[in-house]
Amino acid sequence: MWLKEKWLDLKVKIKNHNFQWKFKLIVCLPILVFLVASDWITKAIVVNNFNLGDHKVLINKFLHLRYTINLGMAYGGLQNSKTLVIVLASIVTLFMIILFIFLNAKRWLIPLTFILSGSIANLLARSWAPVNQDGIGGGVVDFLVWGFTLFRSDQYIFNLADLWVNCGIAIGIVVVIIELIIFLRTKFKRKEAN
Repeated sequence: MWLKEKWLDLKVKIKNHNFQWKFKLIVCLPILVFLVASDWITKAIVVNNFNLGDHKVLINKFLHLRYTINLGMAYGGLQNSKTLVIVLASIVTLFMIILFIFLNAKRWLIPLTFILSGSIANLLARSWAPVNQDGIGGGVVDFLVWGFTLFRSDQYIFNLADLWVNCGIAIGIVVVIIELIIFLRTKFKRKEAN
């Protein structure tokens, strides 16, 4: 009986929820499609024009290309646990899709769109990426390396999907800072009014 009531309450809440579909379809979806497509196109260009391990300077002392297949997660984590990486990435991506569907605050939808596009691009790219030097498939094509050494940034190889995730996090941090400033201003104005 209790479970049935909770289920009916959930159905009513979902039915009455403001999903912001118009904003998601007109703004977020085109951004997501563009970011995923640009990641896949750059990965395909690298796979078709370079050999595994090739290195090339794109912009001197700023950006280099080094083609590799990453079986692990960001920053080379869980390199020997390909199945675990795919399962974790699938769970996180599914969670973000659900969050995207139910989130209605526009200020959070843009950073989430960037993070979600990076997650989707890398997860789906694991299905078509070539095998690594050991003949193991299921990895992600990584090819970008910073050409400067600030915070050992020249040690990490990444792709555009990774960059989209980091951009989404950065935008999210900016949103948090703006929200904090608005909250503090409102709090001080109320204090001054009293």
